[in-house]
Amino acid sequence: MGKPSIPTHPKGETMKAVVFSDFAKDSSALSVKEVPKPFIEKPDEVLIKVHASALNPIDKYRASGDFEQMLPEEYDTSVLGYDVAGIIEEVGEEAGKSFKVGDEVYVRIGKPLKYGSTAEYTVSCLHDIAKKPSNISFSQAASIPLAGLTALQALRKGGVKEGSKVFITGGAGGVGSLAIQIAKKMLKASYVCTTASPGAGTELCKKQGADRVVDYRSEDFEKVLAGEDFDMAFDTTNEAGKMGTLLKKGGKIISIAGPPTLEAIQQENSNPGLMTKFFLFLVKNRAALKAAKKAGGSWDFHFVVPNGKELTEMAGYIEKGDILPIVDTESDSMDDFKKAVDKLWSGRSKGKCVIKIV
Repeated sequence: MGKPSIPTHPKGETMKAVVFSDFAKDSSALSVKEVPKPFIEKPDEVLIKVHASALNPIDKYRASGDFEQMLPEEYDTSVLGYDVAGIIEEVGEEAGKSFKVGDEVYVRIGKPLKYGSTAEYTVSCLHDIAKKPSNISFSQAASIPLAGLTALQALRKGGVKEGSKVFITGGAGGVGSLAIQIAKKMLKASYVCTTASPGAGTELCKKQGADRVVDYRSEDFEKVLAGEDFDMAFDTTNEAGKMGTLLKKGGKIISIAGPPTLEAIQQENSNPGLMTKFFLFLVKNRAALKAAKKAGGSWDFHFVVPNGKELTEMAGYIEKGDILPIVDTESDSMDDFKKAVDKLWSGRSKGKCVIKIV
């Protein structure tokens, strides 16, 4: 039995969106099509006119089919994207108590992912959205939610607090560039070390506040940082198995790349099938577990949880200038989506890739 189609709008209204119905390793599966316009179905929902949408590695995994076994697509046609910045066009009864038509907001769309973000309109739950920081553009705002929430939640899960010593891999990436700033400015870490390529990548990390940048092309962080006693290591590049030598006793390694834990998958899919459970057993990150155990610490995996309150918290730091969004590539319109998609898919972006909708 095939998957259902996107629900039809009660009045038959449609919109343009970047969608995929088949899977491909490159951007060839993506196209701009007319699909049903989303509509409010619950009192805690809002309808957002999208001004900008940002891309993340998970979008590549979804469009390539890599996540279909663990986190299957709900409909026969899927709208790309999770990150949105836009203007509220309609509010449900409950949502209207906190937000109003015309409010500028930003959000990482949560479950269920009914419509995606790279479209003219999307729907989101009240508890996931926040007012857009007033001092940045819609494109800059769209670049924040998923990466910013991932960084903040992972650092907090790792116990980062004032005075902490933190190691972050991939400091020039979308999550890494925000994690450096969040660790230093929001959580008051005293020392942040990261990895990056020489030149522009290293300079970007230093600009974001990194105290030390290890050149991953010529240096092995496992060796040059051995014995440094970091309180927390944030693995954004699937290198947790190499982090035991630099972790202090009782320290924590938190990964957002590589094989997830069954617990992390159950957070996204409450009833994963037997094949998913068997697959996760086969690919279990034993190297990460062994590295953490040898150092007398712990390892865990984190999937981001949409959270409007944390986005509101971050907005305050953005408006003070403590956190700066980094946009690498911006498509000027939805029809030009491949410019941003191909840059993200290449793995060479520094910061985020954004698609301007309005």
